[in-house]
Amino acid sequence: MAVAFLAVAAVVGTLLVLASGDAGDTEARVAPVPLAPSPDGPVPTALTEAWRAESPATPAPLAIGPAVITAGPEGVAGLDPATGREAWRYSRPEAPCTVGSGFGDVLAVFRTDGALGTWCSDVAALDPANGARGPSRNADLREGTRLLADRDHVTGTGADHVETWRSDLVLTTEVGRVATPVQPPDAQPRAECTNGSIAVGGGTVGMIQRCPGDDSDRLTVVDADPSSSEKPEERSSTLLGVRGARLVALTDQRAAWAAPDGTLHVVGTSPDTADLVGTVDVLGPAAGPTTDPPDLAATVRPVGPVLLWWTGSATVALDAGDLRPRWTVPGALGAGAAWPGSAPAAVALVPVPDGLAVLDAATGAPRGPTIPVARGLPAGSPVAVAATGTTVVELRGSTVVALRPPG
Repeated sequence: MAVAFLAVAAVVGTLLVLASGDAGDTEARVAPVPLAPSPDGPVPTALTEAWRAESPATPAPLAIGPAVITAGPEGVAGLDPATGREAWRYSRPEAPCTVGSGFGDVLAVFRTDGALGTWCSDVAALDPANGARGPSRNADLREGTRLLADRDHVTGTGADHVETWRSDLVLTTEVGRVATPVQPPDAQPRAECTNGSIAVGGGTVGMIQRCPGDDSDRLTVVDADPSSSEKPEERSSTLLGVRGARLVALTDQRAAWAAPDGTLHVVGTSPDTADLVGTVDVLGPAAGPTTDPPDLAATVRPVGPVLLWWTGSATVALDAGDLRPRWTVPGALGAGAAWPGSAPAAVALVPVPDGLAVLDAATGAPRGPTIPVARGLPAGSPVAVAATGTTVVELRGSTVVALRPPG
């Protein structure tokens, strides 16, 4: 009888239906045995497809801790990178708006319907190893939001509202229109502006803003964790002299933005250094269009000493310190990612039409032959890359494809 009782308890422990507060109708299937981290290995010379899964709610491939994360109408799932086996699942009645990462956790943002329409309000932090739920919050995000992680904060994007949280998902700052204002009237000095692109870096949040009365776009940078969440603290807000600018990358002191003429501008972001501090690098055709990015998210991938930026037609490696370009891969299909365990001489895997280029992150020089990958996609289709252990994960459209060394 004691053995039978323990067996039943073990089964029940893996299926929890949370039925109180904002967690009502939430189903959490927690992994009885957490996924174990995958050991790193040498950069392979060949990869074969191990498994694939649909993941329409992850705007980038998510390899977080020991799991690959997928998300769609049925909820959020943690998969074993080697086999694709589902280890855990977290679902709610509504589908997730977006799923990202921060603080080592999976961060899932679920839709909610109310009197004021559809929002992306229910945020839950999940342990990637077993799916156990951590902190949660109610956000004021809208459809089309994306989560951007930087050190100790995560920011949700939006055309008229941006908000930032710390690791316990408590709000630290918000910029723009507030759904139910409780602040003084002057708390949001540019509440009528719209955002074109948003980036995070160095404990700051930056956005290209288009404001009534301005004769050009402006770059506004605020602290991610000001003294009070009721009013953003601006480091700088500068007119750029052009329309159609696109924010590319941000550090604690600098920002890089692209202009429609194909130039990359590096500017200071503190009150004392808001003027141009770097040269204007002409990227020409490599710059690609300066249209606003998907989900308004300016995303770069850190790999060793550089930040990888995909322009839409090339991958450009920006120095992680001064944001000046170091090297470029014309014709790349996405930014790329670091090969795990390759530090200190970091290796970047950059998706190209015939596979994955293996490059020295510092110089862009080949560190091995291009790994062949047959994707069967139309020419020029974007491919986003992540890696964990010896598994490379590609996001092709809404499909996650896991690639592993043969044998």
